[in-house]
Amino acid sequence: MARLFNYRNSNGPYYWILPLISAGMWFSMLWAMLIVYLAQGRPRYPSQDTGTLAFISDIGASALKPLFITGTSITSTFFFLSLLSMRRNQALHKRKDRVLDLCALFLGLVGSASLILLSVFDTARHSKLHRLFLLLFMLGIVLSALFTTLEYRSLGKSFTTHPVLKYSYAGKAVLLVVEGGLSIGFAVCLGTHKPTAGAALEWVIAFIFTLYVLTFFFDLRPKARTKSVLAKEKALSEGMSEARAEGETRRAEEEDNGSSSDEDRERGADMQAPQYPEMVAVRR
Repeated sequence: MARLFNYRNSNGPYYWILPLISAGMWFSMLWAMLIVYLAQGRPRYPSQDTGTLAFISDIGASALKPLFITGTSITSTFFFLSLLSMRRNQALHKRKDRVLDLCALFLGLVGSASLILLSVFDTARHSKLHRLFLLLFMLGIVLSALFTTLEYRSLGKSFTTHPVLKYSYAGKAVLLVVEGGLSIGFAVCLGTHKPTAGAALEWVIAFIFTLYVLTFFFDLRPKARTKSVLAKEKALSEGMSEARAEGETRRAEEEDNGSSSDEDRERGADMQAPQYPEMVAVRR
C-alpha cells in the first residue's frame, strides 16, 4: 500500500490527485446529507413524494442546498479534469481511439455540467428543469463511461505490454453494467410511481459512482512511475529481451540512487524522462 502512494521520483504533474478529489468530495457530500437526514428523524420535505425515503434532490433542495451545490460543483469539475488528463496519459494513434476519446470527453462534459445545474435548479422550485438536468446527467455519465470503456478495450488490444489498460477496462465494464442496470430500474420506479424504491436506487447509484471516478486514479498513476519502471517498460515496448530490460532497470535504479544527494539534478533528470511509458503497439 505504501508503494501505491510513493511518488518521490514521480514525473510530471500529479494528475492522479484529480479523481481522488472528485470522489472524496462526492462521497463526503452524500454521507453528510444522509447523516443530517437521519439525525433529523427522516423528515418529509415539501418536494418529497409519498415515499418513506427522501431522494438526494429532496435533501439538496432544503437547508443543505449550499452543500449540494458546492459538492456537485467540485465533483463535476475534477471529474471532467480527470477525463481531460487522460488524453495526456495515452497514445491515441488510431482514429477510432481518438473518436471514442472525444465522445467520452463531450458526454462527460454534458454530464458534469448537468450535475451542477440540477443542484442549482432544485426539485422544489424548478421541478421540470431539475428532471431534465437529472436525465442529462445520467445519460451523459453512462454514455461517457461506455465510450471510455470501449476506448480502453481498443487500447488494451494494441498495447499488450500495459496490463493496466486491461484491468481498467474490466473494472469500468463491470461498473458500467451495474450502473446501467440500476439506472434502468430507477427509471422504472419513477415511471410506476414507486418513490421509496426509486429513492433507494438513487442512493445506491450515487455511491457506486464514487467507485467509477476512483478507477481514473489507477489510470493516471502511470504518470508517476519511477524512472526505473519507465526504463523497463520502454525497453520491453521496443522489443528488447527480458534480460536486457532488467539491465536497463538496474542502470536506472543506480542513477536514481546516485543522484539522491543532488535534488536539483534529480529533478532535471526526471523532467527529461517520459511522462508515460511510450506506447508502441506490439508487432505480431
